[in-house]
Amino acid sequence: MSAQPAVRLPVESTSRPPVLESVVAPRGPAVSVVVPCYNEAEGLPSLLARLERMESLGWEFIFIDDGSRDGTFTALLAAARCRPWMRVVRHGTNLGLGTAMRTGFAVARAPIVCTIDSDCTYLPERLPELVRLVEGGADIATASPWHPDCVPSQGGRVRVALSRAVSGLYKRLIGQDVHTFTCLCRAYRREVVQETHFRAAGFAAVAELMLRGMLNGYRVREVPMQLGARQFGESKLNIGDAILSHVGLLALMALLLSARWARGRAGHGV
Repeated sequence: MSAQPAVRLPVESTSRPPVLESVVAPRGPAVSVVVPCYNEAEGLPSLLARLERMESLGWEFIFIDDGSRDGTFTALLAAARCRPWMRVVRHGTNLGLGTAMRTGFAVARAPIVCTIDSDCTYLPERLPELVRLVEGGADIATASPWHPDCVPSQGGRVRVALSRAVSGLYKRLIGQDVHTFTCLCRAYRREVVQETHFRAAGFAAVAELMLRGMLNGYRVREVPMQLGARQFGESKLNIGDAILSHVGLLALMALLLSARWARGRAGHGV
């Protein structure tokens, strides 16, 4: 009787049941930092050198090129190729600081979201101080050059005068012990930027986001921080447009506060 050919069983049938390994999703960044840029090619090397010293924090930095007409976008793309902590998003045309902030917030992945100036007038190395305040319970933490404990600022006279003046008006209007409303250097709990809807497209968006957040009950903490002088390029602040925007925002906030006061009186039967 001839031998029967051996039947080869599948390996899976003769071995132990396979062990299923748990797959852990890569951990996202602890902090997302949104960096709006408009025609900042000259100062980018200095900014990137500062941020590289913060790489060990494990944060992501999201650069929003807001329709720059110089070499900003090209420089950002080149830098991002060898910096995994960088992400770059581009607007085809200049849409304004407020729009750049909303774009950055939409793509940020971390539970804490920061914004910083691209001109290093506030030192990015001090962002961890703001982040720690949010980790400790604040909803919004802001650099505050107009805080009584802050050293004198070194920024341009017009920028300083406008910021101090409108911050003083907002402080009177809102009735809370916060001294600076116009500073972009901030940290937010993610829920704040998701749930606070602000409309301004330009520089007034920075104040509007904080004011609306405060009206919604979010807690603000300040860190006295010096406003430094711009070292590269030119300021993009148009004084006339900024004044008109802040006047409009003051009027809007006054209306919102009046409506809230009226609702409160009606609720109490006054």
